[in-house]
Amino acid sequence: MEKIKEYLNDSEHEAIVKFVENKVLFEAVKKVLLEIIYTDGTLKKGIPSDPSKNYAFTLAAVKRDPRMVHTHLTNEQIGADLCAVWEGVNLVGNGFKELERFKEASEPSKQRENPGR
Repeated sequence: MEKIKEYLNDSEHEAIVKFVENKVLFEAVKKVLLEIIYTDGTLKKGIPSDPSKNYAFTLAAVKRDPRMVHTHLTNEQIGADLCAVWEGVNLVGNGFKELERFKEASEPSKQRENPGR
């Protein structure tokens, strides 16, 4: 987090602390950013199924559908692409973990009482 402090000014830092402390807003933004990754192509009540909206299914279809531009991709290339997307999801998740550290840093540390006094 020290690196982040290098390019955030004081008002930006304060805004992030307030954002992270607002648990409802924090979780809502997290859901919005990750929703497309987690739920794209999944079945939903009242909406017709469409497997072409799922990234992994679309990636697999690339090799088999002659209408797709990149039909020359190998299984290894498709797997590597899917792994890269998974890594991107992890990075977004790590970004939210890093944001949560702003809250921890803003909380004053409790001073321990000296039992000898």
